[in-house]
Amino acid sequence: MNISLTVAVNFVLIWVLIATSLAYFLGKSRVKDLKATVILHFFLGFFPPLSMICLAILGSKKEITA
Repeated sequence: MNISLTVAVNFVLIWVLIATSLAYFLGKSRVKDLKATVILHFFLGFFPPLSMICLAILGSKKEITA
């Protein structure tokens, strides 16, 4: 079974959008430097396993109280 390159690229680009959005919403209450976190997750989104690991780490962090 062959997977079209177009399908694979579309999957990765959709994952980048999902991972970046999740990082933004999780990072709003969990990190001090939100901009750096979102940029990091944008680039890690191109490597889904690394992105999932970092999202799990971000999700397990405690919320910062202001």
